[in-house]
Amino acid sequence: MIQVSLAWVPPSPGQYKLNVDGTRKSASGCIGAGGVIRDSFGDWTCGFAANLGRGQILEAEMWGLFFGLKLAKDRGICNLLVEMDSAVAVKLVKNSTTLGLHPVASLASCCWELIGKFETCALQHIYRERNVVADCIAQWSYNMDLGVCLFDMAPSWVGASLVDDLIGVTRTRLVCSE
Repeated sequence: MIQVSLAWVPPSPGQYKLNVDGTRKSASGCIGAGGVIRDSFGDWTCGFAANLGRGQILEAEMWGLFFGLKLAKDRGICNLLVEMDSAVAVKLVKNSTTLGLHPVASLASCCWELIGKFETCALQHIYRERNVVADCIAQWSYNMDLGVCLFDMAPSWVGASLVDDLIGVTRTRLVCSE
């Protein structure tokens, strides 16, 4: 194992970045999701939180991706980089045509179809240390009624995490050395 330092990285000029995350409270089974879209300067474009009721963590991750992609498309964004810390969700979406009867197969297919509607759109897995703002929003989703809440401006309670990302604060993680 080696220790690495990780920080959020803004997208390339002319591109937007969507970070999404899902969350689940193990005791109650409540799930939620959140996401943020930022421009190449790291400035907030828009975001969302979704209280999804009860379910599994993979459902929360997938719904987070779906709502984030839909928000980006609705806002007229053409060039998008999508990051999420669920490697399983990324793999399922990229292989959505071979899922058969998997419980999230139709949602994965919907996400893949949405990705295809952008001029350019890449989906990639990142470590959670690079996904702090989306995690913060997803955690906040438990405070709201069932449904989706859109944010045109950054809520005050994500301010510190946004500033950390903008100034390049790093977080450490142990990863397997190859």
